[in-house]
Amino acid sequence: MRRKRYFTVEEANRLIPMLEEKLSELREFRVELEELGAELTPLFEVIRHNGGHPKTPQFLELTGKFRDAIEEIQSYGCTIKDINPGLIDFPHLLEGREVYLCWRAGEEAIMYWHEVDAGFAGRQLIEE
Repeated sequence: MRRKRYFTVEEANRLIPMLEEKLSELREFRVELEELGAELTPLFEVIRHNGGHPKTPQFLELTGKFRDAIEEIQSYGCTIKDINPGLIDFPHLLEGREVYLCWRAGEEAIMYWHEVDAGFAGRQLIEE
């Protein structure tokens, strides 16, 4: 079992450029998957009985890329909370207790934290 990683603000900030890029990819993959899914949904029943559809490999490839991008982000120890606004939480120790540093795509740096059970609505400005 992997030991839980706790981030400093500086460590989390260093990941922001990669996170911006990966979240952009995830949004693109999701749009493509939704478009393909809408096209394939009526055919899924037929596919199961007839052995396939020409767009199935494309759908599977996109699904794999989507999963890989999520796994790459998670491999650093942070958690994706929502892809569209790009919400990412980073485990952090504050005065000996676990909290989350909270970042939203477009923010230049980690400026907020919240209690583990508070979520985005409970964000508090990091005091220097």
